[in-house]
Amino acid sequence: MRESVANYILEVEGGFADNPKDPGGRTNYGITANTLAGVRGRLKGLALPEDVKDLTKEQALAIYEHFYWKPAGCDDIPRPIDLVVFDGCVNCGVRQGVKFLQQALNLLGEKLAVDGIFGPKTKAAVWNHAFPKSKVPSTILWCRAMFYNDIVKRKPDQRVFLHGWLNRLTRLWTCVLR
Repeated sequence: MRESVANYILEVEGGFADNPKDPGGRTNYGITANTLAGVRGRLKGLALPEDVKDLTKEQALAIYEHFYWKPAGCDDIPRPIDLVVFDGCVNCGVRQGVKFLQQALNLLGEKLAVDGIFGPKTKAAVWNHAFPKSKVPSTILWCRAMFYNDIVKRKPDQRVFLHGWLNRLTRLWTCVLR
């Protein structure tokens, strides 16, 4: 994982949070307690804590690398698209993060299955040089905004998170424009 991406995501996710309205539950550096339990023992040479509150930055980065960055194909995605895809994976899960990418590419004229799997067709479409540099990231961010809107429509109690989600997209957009 690129150092600039790692630093960005750690800053955005912050430290420990336990909001009772968050369906993800207790998190630390954006890693949920359920995710931690699911990956514990699957990272060789890295003893992960029992409680997500005790997760270190280094451990969070190892989880991000092996269970988000690599499965989403971010090593095979050009900058700044990699950051936008990765952030979507951390915020909404890997499958949904890749779906945002596939939806965006389809809106730009590609014909991909929106299956959340980063395969050879998605990789080839991402490297289509006909797109202006900011077109793919901005379209992904649009897809995410519509996704958050749909969540709030289906689950009005999640409206409490909408402002934060949209602020996250705005912050991400400013990073992409640099």
